[in-house]
Amino acid sequence: SLSNDIKGLLNLYEASHVRTHGEDILEEALAFSTAHLESAAPHLKSPLSKQVTHALAKFLHKSIPRVETRYFISIYEEEEFKNDVLLRFAKLDFNLLQMLHKQELSEVSRWWKDLDFVTTLPYARDRAAECYFWTVGVYAEPQYSQARVMFAKTIAMISIVDDTFDAYGILKELEVYTDAIQSQDGASEPFSSMDARPSGDNCYSGKR
Repeated sequence: SLSNDIKGLLNLYEASHVRTHGEDILEEALAFSTAHLESAAPHLKSPLSKQVTHALAKFLHKSIPRVETRYFISIYEEEEFKNDVLLRFAKLDFNLLQMLHKQELSEVSRWWKDLDFVTTLPYARDRAAECYFWTVGVYAEPQYSQARVMFAKTIAMISIVDDTFDAYGILKELEVYTDAIQSQDGASEPFSSMDARPSGDNCYSGKR
């Protein structure tokens, strides 16, 4: 029966998390699979016990794909009937992408350092690594390298603007800045309404 098929229950459990509002059958499937997995978990052997415990704590569809990849590689290594060739390819793929991620993070960190916000905006938090990690959850596949880098830079700049408006900005300066941004719709010369461009104008290229 399904209640004794742990891998089948795991698949049902993960599938039930892609339900939308009003899908009562999947709601029932989630309750059913969760109850049986929780009941079975203490009696299972590794690696299946690890997989069930991990799934109950953090289901797949709300996890970062490449973080989960690392976890499942370690689980698959313990499988009795694993495919060694497939396992080697999985490790190679993971290591190659990890190298790419390191290169991208290095680029984002160098860009952040070159902007020297520690001097120009002392309240700016050093969140380059945090912002980059966020993008890995959005653009997980290797071909989206440029998107990850640009998105990390965008998040970093938005966080500074947000902090400026929330806690550190002076009202008069914020009004000028807001007017300048709003004036860009259809403007022939960027920031023509200001005597000087904001310091973040060339932020994406690293120019100052």
